[in-house]
Amino acid sequence: KEQDGRKPGEDYRDADGILVCGKCGEPRERMFPAGGIFKEAHLVPTMCRCQREEADRQREETERAEKRRRTERLRKQCFPSSGRYAFCTFDADDGRNAAQSTVCKAFAATFDPKDPEGLVLYGKRGTGKSFHASCIANAVIERGFSCLVTDIKQVVNLMESSFEKRSGNLERILAPDLLILEDLGAQRSTEYVMEHVYDVIDGRYKAGKPMVITTNFDFRERILNATADDPWGRVFDRIVEVGFPVKYDGNSRRREIGMKNRKDFKRKLGIEGIESPLLPDSGADFLPGTVPAPRSVSTLRGFLFPLGRKGHGKRAYTERRKKR
Repeated sequence: KEQDGRKPGEDYRDADGILVCGKCGEPRERMFPAGGIFKEAHLVPTMCRCQREEADRQREETERAEKRRRTERLRKQCFPSSGRYAFCTFDADDGRNAAQSTVCKAFAATFDPKDPEGLVLYGKRGTGKSFHASCIANAVIERGFSCLVTDIKQVVNLMESSFEKRSGNLERILAPDLLILEDLGAQRSTEYVMEHVYDVIDGRYKAGKPMVITTNFDFRERILNATADDPWGRVFDRIVEVGFPVKYDGNSRRREIGMKNRKDFKRKLGIEGIESPLLPDSGADFLPGTVPAPRSVSTLRGFLFPLGRKGHGKRAYTERRKKR
């Protein structure tokens, strides 16, 4: 329907000759009075509500795109060799370590790169320490902070470079807002290794930058009560001062996941019904506390050469050995 010769929503000029938006009704021009270098009044463009809203939408979209690019860049820098953990989030937490999860969530939500206090996630292997550490990393990255997840092996590899590169590599480790150091103590306690470990821990400590450390060391028995001649003594002194301990226990998640994966893989291959020592049907033998004792050589031969196939049984193997 046309009104005064214009279509609905079409811009128009009012009685004063000002251009008006046909959608929101606000002017897209305003009259600039005469004065100064302008001898006569003249029209200048201005934004109506529609244009302001569109400009705001484009700016917000640009900011979101820039945040996504920055987040992905920080994530790649954070997980240089830990792709498995690069997308761990608290949303994927199964809640089995509820108390530990609460502490880690609170730490990530209140993270301040100027606060030197960090966490020490300690306990048995496979109980969720690395998962929660990676969740913390991704949470602080989403908030715009930098983070690095590494372990002592990677630290030593970096520090073994030439003297000229060594200080730069150390700075790469010390620079991020948060450092997550995995599997502390899983390496041999040689003087060479301990020197590099101490350089990193002491560097973060002196800079007042927080760390999250995962370790199999028991915090009370091994870290808190370290003896004077303990090679880890200097490192533990730093950790005790700025590390809040969070204990992890329970069964190994990796063993449970491995048991499920074996079942799924057998189903994928269509071999669920096959019974053989080489194809564990339930994975029960791999659960914590039920790991079988080491087999004797003769037993292992029977395991590697199952009976029932001509020329491949234990007896055939023994006869071939005699002929030699």
